[in-house]
Amino acid sequence: MTVKQLTKIALMSASMVCVFQIFSNILYLELITFTIVLYAMTSSKREAVLSCVIFACLNMLFLGITPWTCMYFMIYPLYALVVVLFKGFLNKHLLCLCLLCGFLSFLCGQLLDLPFLLFSKHVALLYWISGLKTSLIQGILSFLSCLFLYEPLSKRIDALQKRQ
Repeated sequence: MTVKQLTKIALMSASMVCVFQIFSNILYLELITFTIVLYAMTSSKREAVLSCVIFACLNMLFLGITPWTCMYFMIYPLYALVVVLFKGFLNKHLLCLCLLCGFLSFLCGQLLDLPFLLFSKHVALLYWISGLKTSLIQGILSFLSCLFLYEPLSKRIDALQKRQ
């Protein structure tokens, strides 16, 4: 890897931490999934996945090592990989990209309830059912964020990459 790639990965990871921390205090507004989708669409597979891994590690440093922060370590790099693998198709179909972003955001809320299985399957089921409304709203807001913000932000990122 070149110094340029390492710097880009570090900047992407740092911006993910900022986005995560800023929007974690606003109920229902979860823009980290959108940010991961944006970076996965505008960078290479290696850069997208590694930036998510570093973000997850930084998140563990800030929030502590818990089953939930470990879930971020598994979920977000996988999200970046999925988006990168379908990048060719998604570049041609903005609506599909927005739907995928919304679905991944919804799914994240549901997957983050899985560690409750460590306590009891009944507790996990209760959290899963009670979290459906929140996850659904998060998915809709991520869909709308992607619909309105993806094109202008991706054009800016592409312009920055071309200038280098």
